[in-house]
Amino acid sequence: ALSQENHPCKRASINLRGDLDVVMNRGGLWALMEQTEGLQDKSVLGIQVDGKLARLVGLFETMCEEGEKKPTKQLFSSITNQISSARTTWNPRSTGEAILKALNALNKKLDTLLLTTK
Repeated sequence: ALSQENHPCKRASINLRGDLDVVMNRGGLWALMEQTEGLQDKSVLGIQVDGKLARLVGLFETMCEEGEKKPTKQLFSSITNQISSARTTWNPRSTGEAILKALNALNKKLDTLLLTTK
């Protein structure tokens, strides 16, 4: 029998968690907004996006462990893409306006993605 650790779903979960940790270890998108001139008063958006990213990764992990409804490769790719978007938002050269625009778009995509996982 295949060990649980080597199951593609388990490896995918580990990759997602690692990618998410890269964003969260910097304080998440909330910290980015707190550190960016003019975005401090809007930083609740960063908290929302951080929470939704974490929720998606958690859902993926739960789906893998419970095994009734295994997550699809498409879901894995979608979550990976959203985390990548979050990571690229961490560009020191980005203006506050660009960050806000990127996070608003990401927030909408995350809402849609969360609806598809229900």
